[in-house]
Amino acid sequence: MRTFGGRRAVAHASVLVALALPVAVLTSCSGALDQAHSVQTRLNRIDEVTDAQVSTPSAQTGAAIEVTYDDAGTERTLARLIKEISAVAADEDYPSYRLDLVPAGNDRDRLTVDDSFSGSEDESSVLGNWFATTSALLGDVGYRFEPGAEEIDVDSGAGIAHDVGEASRIHYGFAGTVWTFRDGDSSFVAAGRVSPTDVLLFQGAQRSVTSEVLPAPASRWLLERRDGHVLLDLDVGFPGGSVPPERLTLQRYGADVARLASAAMAAVRVESLPVTMRLRNVTPEGDDVFGYWVSDQRPVRGRDQLVRGWDLWLTHLAQQLGDQPAGSAT
Repeated sequence: MRTFGGRRAVAHASVLVALALPVAVLTSCSGALDQAHSVQTRLNRIDEVTDAQVSTPSAQTGAAIEVTYDDAGTERTLARLIKEISAVAADEDYPSYRLDLVPAGNDRDRLTVDDSFSGSEDESSVLGNWFATTSALLGDVGYRFEPGAEEIDVDSGAGIAHDVGEASRIHYGFAGTVWTFRDGDSSFVAAGRVSPTDVLLFQGAQRSVTSEVLPAPASRWLLERRDGHVLLDLDVGFPGGSVPPERLTLQRYGADVARLASAAMAAVRVESLPVTMRLRNVTPEGDDVFGYWVSDQRPVRGRDQLVRGWDLWLTHLAQQLGDQPAGSAT
């Protein structure tokens, strides 16, 4: 009795627990795999589904279903397909999941929703916009929707100007909508609806900051129009490549940068919104944001630790262009 109740008993119990744990884990994993396989098998039997892949949820990744579909080329038929997918998942007691829908005709387009999407009040408008964007835009569309927010990412390439214009004509978007149009490393972001003014803003920036007549055009740019503000990030393409930060002085490069900055300030004026512009010198050691201009604020003392004076210089340049009164360093 004493032996059973002492250390030997504890050791014996520990062995039993250790042996039982792998069995429980294996049983749980096996059950999840079986469930995912069952859902996948049933989804692949749906007429419009050409391929279905169902992921097993884990501690690191959530549940996910990817369906490639055909013959669901209208809002009504795609809504019916999503409803069938939802019914299969519910019947199999599959956990809350992300659903990726990929048209068989262009597997670079992708609509991503969650398991609350089917039958929701947003379903009709989102599906209508999905078909409008994928049919009107030249770029590949990555459309991610969740209640209250959506991201529409368009890899437009050389067709970016066309796609921005077409998105304006679609007249779609709400407060939680963010459009992103990409051309390589450069991009244009617009929150809410893409407006005709956004089109003018984009066209002006694209045409001016990358112009070959500039001595130092932008090699990469990011233009964002959010609610009440515009951001313009410019990677400056200096002749001969990047410049060591300590050599990037007004005396050496002011004339070249002035041409780019003046063109950019004129381009963003169309929105009549506060503007933040950042001039970036990309070096092997990292990005050197050497010029920082906020149209409705004064330059911040100490931002540039090399004290090169670009911020105040940009403020004076804006004054000369009639954008704002000159500020003074604080």
